[in-house]
Parts: sequence; C-alpha cells; structure tokens
Amino acid sequence: MSGVQQGHVSERFERLLALYRKPDGSEWGGQDLERATGGAVTRSYVSNLKKGRIENPGLAKLEAIAEAMGFPPELWFGAVGGTERELDEALVAALKDDTVVAILEKVMTMSVRDRRLLLGIAREISGPGTGR
Repeated sequence: MSGVQQGHVSERFERLLALYRKPDGSEWGGQDLERATGGAVTRSYVSNLKKGRIENPGLAKLEAIAEAMGFPPELWFGAVGGTERELDEALVAALKDDTVVAILEKVMTMSVRDRRLLLGIAREISGPGTGR
C-alpha cells in the first residue's frame, strides 16, 4: 500500500476501533486514548482522525495509538503478513480447527456483553503487545 489517504486512514481507524477493544470490551474513546498515550495523542486528535480531517497522520501518533490499543502498527498501512484476501484465507483455515469451531459455537450463544467480556479475558491471557 503506498501512502495513507485521508478517507482510508479514518475508515481503517474505525475498523481498528471495532476490532481492538479495551479490556472491558468497550470501544476506545478519545479521552481513553489520550490517557493511554500519556497525552501524545489528544482527544481532539482522535476525533479529527475519526472524522477524516487529518490527511497525513504522523507515524509517532499512529504508533502511540497502536501501542495503547494493543495492535501491530503495521495494521495502519495494510494487513500484517499479507493482503486482506490472505487474512480471509487464514480465517478459513482456522475454522478447520475443531477447537476454534467449538469456541465459536459457544460464543454465538452469548450476549454481546458476555462476548466483550470474553474478548477482554482472551486479551489478558494472550498478554500485552499481541493485539489479540
């Protein structure tokens, strides 16, 4: 992927916010990210980034957000380890694992609140810096 475009970075940010939640399962807000980045990323910066008002976000800010939210900074610029199609293929391969399927079957019976709690637990188990 070459360069970060205004619409693209805001759309990617929205997707990352949906995928990488706080440990309690709730979505990161501007104030949360300001605190988690030690003020390196302000609440207003987060708002402007979400609204697509920032055309060329600085690498330091993107890295600070990634670290705070627990995902690899490379996700700002594309899929880690390959294309979106490769990630889809990895997901299909994972669904061939009986344990993964059993977990998904159980998760699908849970409330949204319980799913978010389980995600927070899974992130704690996987440890810091893994993003998952």
